Amino acid sequence: MSLSREQKEKIVEEMKEKIEKSKVVGILDMHALPAKQLQQINLELGESAEKMMSRKTLMEIALKKAEKDNIEKLMENKAIQPAFIFSDSNPFSLYKTIQDKKSSAPASGGEIAPNDIVIDEGDTGIGPGPMIGELQKLGAKTSVEEGSIKVTKSSVAVKEGDKISSDVASVLNKLGMKPLKVGLDLKMVHENGEILEKDVLAIDEEEYMEKVESAAARAFNLAVNSGYINSSTAETIFVEHIRKAKNLAVNASIFEKDVIEDILAKAHGQAESLNSELDLESGGSNDEENSEESED
Repeated sequence: MSLSREQKEKIVEEMKEKIEKSKVVGILDMHALPAKQLQQINLELGESAEKMMSRKTLMEIALKKAEKDNIEKLMENKAIQPAFIFSDSNPFSLYKTIQDKKSSAPASGGEIAPNDIVIDEGDTGIGPGPMIGELQKLGAKTSVEEGSIKVTKSSVAVKEGDKISSDVASVLNKLGMKPLKVGLDLKMVHENGEILEKDVLAIDEEEYMEKVESAAARAFNLAVNSGYINSSTAETIFVEHIRKAKNLAVNASIFEKDVIEDILAKAHGQAESLNSELDLESGGSNDEENSEESED
């Protein structure tokens, strides 16, 4: 549809205003996204984010006009069909939300594999026939058991980044596999003058938390061992110093009310040990005497 100059200027001004007022401005790729799914995603995102799609040239003009540090870097995106997304959410939360909204879809051929597509071992539920040869072409080892084709060893049908051929897509569909993830694709975002690209936004939350917990534990141990006292380390440091002071007092036999029982317990233990040693020595002598008397 052809736009008049006034319409173009209005669209550019609207995008410029949204860019300047939003905490986070991102670039989505809307390529190959079905209209039905786009409507569903719009409903699920609700008020947490707003999308706006226009001609690429108008988007670039809006970025150039917007008074925001480093915002023009968003023009370096690699989106096939770009669109803006505006939000005041944390960019990492926004990325995760968008990823969670993606759904699995079958391949029809010609798509790029988003990750390694693996044919897992197990029962296919398909009877013996041409499917055996089709699976073997993909590197899968098969056998027929109880009238059904079974994959005896997992194999990678398509490597990440490779194109899915129509023949491979046909096999995957027969197996009921849906290797594609359909949804919005957030390429990059701008926040506080910084550009965060997809590889930065796509963090592994479990791995991230493990690293945070590990770093916190190491920092705590360092603070305790160096005697750095704060609200987190004070109790541990004081308990450790009390323990060391108590051990010193006990070992030096310093008779104070807090350690007198430990000193007496230590002395009692030493006495018991000495008594046991004397009993052993005495018992050995008696055994020799009893032996001599028996011989006589």
